Amino acid sequence: MVTITASYTVIPNEPTPHGRLWLSDIDQVVRLRHTPTIYIYKPKQCQENAIETLKNSLTKILVHYYPMAGRLCYTKGARLELNLNAKGAILHEAETDKTIHDYGDFSPSDSTKELVPIIDYDQPIEDIPLFVVQLTRFQNNEGFAIGVAFFHPLSDGLGAIRFINSWAKIARGETLEEHELPFMDRTLLKFSHTPLAPCFEHMELKPLPLILGRKDTSEERKKKTSATLLRLSPEQVDKLKKKANENDIQAMKKKGSRAFSRYEAVGAHLWRCASKARELEENQESVVRFNADVRTRMIPNLPKNYFGNALTQTAAKGYVGEITSKPLGYVSQMIREATEFVSDEFIRSQIDVIRAFEHLDDARALFLGAEGENIPYFGNPNFHLTSWMSMPVYEADFGWGKPVYFGIAYVSPHDRAVILLSPDGDGSILVCLHFQNAHLELFKKYFYGDI
Repeated sequence: MVTITASYTVIPNEPTPHGRLWLSDIDQVVRLRHTPTIYIYKPKQCQENAIETLKNSLTKILVHYYPMAGRLCYTKGARLELNLNAKGAILHEAETDKTIHDYGDFSPSDSTKELVPIIDYDQPIEDIPLFVVQLTRFQNNEGFAIGVAFFHPLSDGLGAIRFINSWAKIARGETLEEHELPFMDRTLLKFSHTPLAPCFEHMELKPLPLILGRKDTSEERKKKTSATLLRLSPEQVDKLKKKANENDIQAMKKKGSRAFSRYEAVGAHLWRCASKARELEENQESVVRFNADVRTRMIPNLPKNYFGNALTQTAAKGYVGEITSKPLGYVSQMIREATEFVSDEFIRSQIDVIRAFEHLDDARALFLGAEGENIPYFGNPNFHLTSWMSMPVYEADFGWGKPVYFGIAYVSPHDRAVILLSPDGDGSILVCLHFQNAHLELFKKYFYGDI
């Protein structure tokens, strides 16, 4: 059990801009919830002043990341804007009656969820803090967890990680360099032209396939999911890459194209394992959805340190029979083509889809799904991939060493996988898999057996 022992409201320690900050159309259609993550630390020495370190450095970093201290509000058509009122971020100090070993490998569960701040969504959105942190000490001074709740409309994962790492750098007594400061102006994604008709099919926005013979997802939604951490050694990662790039695949690839990346190979492997474990009919359609960073895909490129949501959805679709029987490179190519399809023209077309709605709740329903908590059902027979392999998640050293673990802190009700590099820095990969309990063991069997 976790007990909150103290709470602090932390505001910027210098004057910051006031007024309203325009949020882009991409910011509008992300999940209107906080993303809960945890960092686990095992300092060599007891850190009695850890909460003071966090508090004193947070008040400084909020000067640069002043939107984090603001509050959201609605305007015409359910559009969100950011009120730069400097109401502050929230910092909790907590303790648990459990040891660090009681949490096992910290895979998402009800146990790890208690290490992240609880957000009250019943209050008006104008009162909901956008950034809430919880420092929880384990029994016997074995270390502590930093649980982070980051409101998604503020930024995507890359922006959030850059903020945390900058905060940690200030906590170490260092100064941010010019190139590390966030770029806050989101009007680079503000278009004045009348929204154009979509130039693409936008399969990523189409309704997801249902299990053959089903009329809705109600039966699947009743089934429980759980989360588990699956580790791939450097040797296993290399085996998957080699399998994806075997010479019999070359004929299917464009002449001179690069070899499949570890993400393409691992992502294809995960989609195949999910398709096999569910034991569906061969003519069953399956869609895998994932995001692509638009920062370097737009013309001109967005600034490197653009702070905001700069991800666009894309998707690949296939039949279970081809996903499970074709070579791994065939499935990797499906993922690659869906990624390469995301061009400047594609991104602008997707943004115009959002802009064409008079009421943004309708756009959110299209992008996120109208069921449940505005979350699409990515489960059986579909899948959702998230890759955080390129994000420097282990650089969050607040002065007591790098985290020994970083990850999602809740169990998704849908089938998805979050792919991260291991904190060991040896090239191994961690897959945080969320999957239906009924098929989880069979998934694990294929996950390791097919390598």
